[in-house]
Amino acid sequence: MALLEYIKTELGELKKAPVSCAFLIIVSILSGIEIGSWHFSERLEAKDGEIHRYRVALGIDKASDGSLVELNNQELLAKATATVAKLRDLDDQIRERFKAMDSQKLSPHDLSEAQKAATLEFSQEFERNLSADADNVRLELRRRLTPEAIAHVIRVPAFQTGGGVSVPITDLMKGTGFEVGFIKGLADEIEQMAKLLPPDSQKP
Repeated sequence: MALLEYIKTELGELKKAPVSCAFLIIVSILSGIEIGSWHFSERLEAKDGEIHRYRVALGIDKASDGSLVELNNQELLAKATATVAKLRDLDDQIRERFKAMDSQKLSPHDLSEAQKAATLEFSQEFERNLSADADNVRLELRRRLTPEAIAHVIRVPAFQTGGGVSVPITDLMKGTGFEVGFIKGLADEIEQMAKLLPPDSQKP
């Protein structure tokens, strides 16, 4: 009964100032919409970021330094595993091509020319599709592992730059054709380091 009396009293007051009442209602509605939009936009942005991380980890999106830093160790392991699989697949293609050329009983000159052409083709494919991903994954793995862990990894030949950065021969000789002979070694190195990643709760 008291509630009904209160509502009647308030309605009476509101009728005296209908413009102010309408203004307050509109402001309240707009505020509610704004707060709701902000809340759901934040949730959507977080979900988009999570999807992007998964796409990078699965090899769907290209890996950049920034995108790899965002991955946790489990996601980086998945990315490294996908990269290793692609490197091994390319290495298998190279070996099969050279084996097929050997079976064709070409003259020494023709065999040499065919090998040069195949080497250049695979070198360009490596540079176009795999080199950047492999190098970024390798660097991020080295960043997360301790020097003691890395010391036990069998690595491809590398050269130290003036800034102390280790540049693998597959990157240093990129585009020359010489690097295709080290693709298997690069895959082995990445795979070894990926297996040494600690659980996410034990990041070094």
